[in-house]
Amino acid sequence: MLQTEQVLQQRYQLAKQLGNNAGRQTWLARDLNFFPAEPVIVKLLAFSPQMQWEEFKLFEREASVLKQLNHPRIPKYRDYFSVDKQTGEGLCWFGLVQNYIPGQSLQQLLESGERFTETQVRLIATQVLEILIYLHGLNHPLLHRDIKPSNLLIGQDQQVYLVDFGAVQNSAAVEGVTFTVVGTTGYAPLEQFWGQAVAASDLYALGATLIHLLTGIAPANLPQRNLRIQFKDQVSINPHLVSWIEAITEPDLNLRLNTASQALEALQTGRSISYPLQTIRPPCQTRIEFKKSPTHLSIKIPGRGLLIILDILIFLGKTILLLSLGISLLGTGCLTVLLGFVLLGTLVMLIQYPVIMLWWILGFVALFVLGRLFRFGDKEFGKIGSDLRQTQFLALGDYYIEVDRTKFLIKNWLFCESGKTSNLLELFRSPNSQNSLFKNAIERQRVYKNFSNSERQWLIQEIQEWLADG
Repeated sequence: MLQTEQVLQQRYQLAKQLGNNAGRQTWLARDLNFFPAEPVIVKLLAFSPQMQWEEFKLFEREASVLKQLNHPRIPKYRDYFSVDKQTGEGLCWFGLVQNYIPGQSLQQLLESGERFTETQVRLIATQVLEILIYLHGLNHPLLHRDIKPSNLLIGQDQQVYLVDFGAVQNSAAVEGVTFTVVGTTGYAPLEQFWGQAVAASDLYALGATLIHLLTGIAPANLPQRNLRIQFKDQVSINPHLVSWIEAITEPDLNLRLNTASQALEALQTGRSISYPLQTIRPPCQTRIEFKKSPTHLSIKIPGRGLLIILDILIFLGKTILLLSLGISLLGTGCLTVLLGFVLLGTLVMLIQYPVIMLWWILGFVALFVLGRLFRFGDKEFGKIGSDLRQTQFLALGDYYIEVDRTKFLIKNWLFCESGKTSNLLELFRSPNSQNSLFKNAIERQRVYKNFSNSERQWLIQEIQEWLADG
């Protein structure tokens, strides 16, 4: 075993062991080539039958990458060497030497019970993004792929340093080539485990790290909904910062912020983050168009189109029949009044002539039937005006429903209604709602008439899920 005060390569004197894990050791050492001796970090990997070849490849990769990098908040590469069995107490070792950064990792601070303020988190996010802009902007962009609290150091100068480049990858990954899964559960996004990491993958890891700092809970231990980390109820911070963290931890790569530059601009300017709308597949045989993003819903409910001609023809036919019924009832009514006078005149003759009594009863029945017909006709005539104002003419055009997190808008070529998003589901759940706003919208616009019950239930489910994700 390597021991304290042992000198490697006649240059690096081991001072204090910082880590020892499965054939790996990390030491704080002194570089004796300088006077006074300078502190350095020496990482050692034991070459043994138990060592996986991929471990060696990752170790070599870190040395190769660090040698190329030149950034004030990335520890500088110093040396790479091997130690023979005689010096290494029976084992061959590979060594990587880099500058020592005095300070503590964010993981150490979390374990000591420290909780980070919104101001601290913003500062950490800004400095890490500046490092990522450098890495992703190289001629051959580099992805860190393992950003997490233990790999971020707060130096004595209060600057944030990014360490451990063993998982780094050139962004120009070759499709179809066998890959090594790297990253840490809870911090690495889904695409990284499929070997398809991109620049936005580092943004996801940063966002998950910030969630850990704000909540004090590792992301893997927080609840999820649709693969999104649910943390809002655990923090009390500016809503814009919440939205920003949600934007960089969006599980759908197409909806996540793409670059560190975009993320830094959005963080510093406080501008709202716009997402592309994603089309949602509707039930079979429906013409409804449903698109959504984390902040916006857009629904198009097509009108009846040319079928409106059939509606109008039915409406006209109904009107003609009712007018015909009215004329017939008017004429029959006159005859009935005349019959009534005749029957009244014959009342005095009922005792002597029973046959006349039968005719009187029949006349009474006819009068009752005509009264019912008058009542039905009056009711149907009253509906004509309502029909003219509502469904037939409104159904000529499409309905558009636009929703954000605070309000919604329903519009047709003739009418427009708006309200609070929290009340939106009532429109679909209860067409007979007593709420004045929705009763107005339903009675005048008849939105629910343009789709079936199954379509209504589908819309309710999609809107509920969207509201829940907010």
